[in-house]
Amino acid sequence: MESTEIQGSGPRRSLSFQLAVALTLALLPIGVLAAVLAADGIRSTREAELVRAEDQFRTTARVVDDLLSVDFLVLRALLRNESGLQDGRTCNTEAANALDDAETFDALVWADMLGRPVCESRGGTKPSTAELTRLAAEGERENLIWPGGDHVFFAVREAASRGQPGLIVATASISRLQARLREIAAMEGDVTVWLGDKAIVGDPPPGISAPGGLLTVRRVSEPGQSDNVVASGPLSIAPFALTTVVPGARLAFADILAIAAPSLMWIAALLIGWMVVQRFVVRPLQNMASGVRAYGAGNDHVRLSGAAGQTDEMQAFAETFDAMAKNMADARQDVDTALTEQRRLTREVHHRVKNNLQIITSLISIQAREAEGGDVSRAYASIQMRVGALSIVHRWLYEESAAHGVDFTALTQDLCASLQQTIPTAKLVEPRINTHLERLHISQDAAVPLAFLITEVIAFAARLAAAEGDTRLTIDIHVKRTETGGELQICSDAFGEKDALAPTETRAAARIVSGMVRQLRGRLVFDSGVPCYTVEFPLKQRPDKILSDAGTKPAIGS
Repeated sequence: MESTEIQGSGPRRSLSFQLAVALTLALLPIGVLAAVLAADGIRSTREAELVRAEDQFRTTARVVDDLLSVDFLVLRALLRNESGLQDGRTCNTEAANALDDAETFDALVWADMLGRPVCESRGGTKPSTAELTRLAAEGERENLIWPGGDHVFFAVREAASRGQPGLIVATASISRLQARLREIAAMEGDVTVWLGDKAIVGDPPPGISAPGGLLTVRRVSEPGQSDNVVASGPLSIAPFALTTVVPGARLAFADILAIAAPSLMWIAALLIGWMVVQRFVVRPLQNMASGVRAYGAGNDHVRLSGAAGQTDEMQAFAETFDAMAKNMADARQDVDTALTEQRRLTREVHHRVKNNLQIITSLISIQAREAEGGDVSRAYASIQMRVGALSIVHRWLYEESAAHGVDFTALTQDLCASLQQTIPTAKLVEPRINTHLERLHISQDAAVPLAFLITEVIAFAARLAAAEGDTRLTIDIHVKRTETGGELQICSDAFGEKDALAPTETRAAARIVSGMVRQLRGRLVFDSGVPCYTVEFPLKQRPDKILSDAGTKPAIGS
């Protein structure tokens, strides 16, 4: 019966590899979702930092603007209280009192709407006549002028009657402004106050210059430090500007873990899955596979229960295999016992047949001695030779090795020795049989026809020699191995040039020889040049050869 092998549709992969692929596909959507959510959370946090930095800038700018606005309020109050300023004594007193009240200013100048001085304080840096004229002509009520030196001018302008003060200008040194603004910077954090393109309070971050005309918020990275969020922009009172720095939030461990969690989960799942499969599936399967291979190699004592791991399924498979192995071992033991007994009985049968044939040979020999006439005696001798050949075959069948078969070399030598003793009595010829034998083994089915074939051909040669009046006969027997089996060759000058044993001949020897050749499924070839008879025969197959040829029809002798 032919077996059908079912094969998979694709290349084989290890169980660990397939598990890794399955876990990857299963965890990939979850990992991607978690990574997206973590990234979105971090992005939201960074955007919130920008908003917080802008709020911080606006809060600080409002405080600085309020501080400067207070100075303008003081100047506006001094401008409105202009009574008696034309009097020198009143002017000096009013100016001195005003400077005492306003800590920011170093000098004061009152002027009319045309920029002509009306009253001024003593000492200090004051604006020039041209600057007063320009400030009086300004349309805005409040102005701040920085001429680029170490002081600035605060100016307040209001409408007034002709000849009355309509402009007041106060001088403030940069150092005094810095002293007041540092207090604010200390309360508001990392702050830089700009006067034009010069930083008068605080140290700007590396790479940050004076702000332009718009508020900008950006993230600045410094080597070896965390990111900072910098907001820069002008104040409402020009040319003041402001820069605030808010430290960027460091990436917390929870954020890092949230980002790395999908990858860590994937790797952990792969490792745990691989370890579980290796521990509970792959290793037990490998151990059981090794046991099955050892069992197939002939180790009947292999059991899988100790190598099946700890899973119920593996243990069930191992117990089933062990039970099957035990049943097969018991059955094999029973078969071996029965086979041993059968061999003993077969040998006993061959032994008894050999003994019976020897008795028959002895009886024929006794009867031949009492026969009257040479022809009757020779007939008894021919029968005795055939029965003796069969007896010798049964003796070697009794000695047959189960693995190698019948030793054809020893059988031939034993048969030739027996023929050398019996032929002189039957044929009145003294034979000399020379053997050239290669060691071969044949089966029981081939032993009997080969023994009869050798006996009949040698006896026929003796008969031909006796008919020619020869008293001596030389016969050469060659046995050798060929590519297809064994070859038997019997050579003697007594055969002559004619094939007297051809299948078309009617004499008894020819018929017997033809029958034996048919049993061997061979062909008898006569070579008149030597002259020789040659026949090929099958050999006993080796056990491994028998297994490889199982299922084919055996030839005779296999």
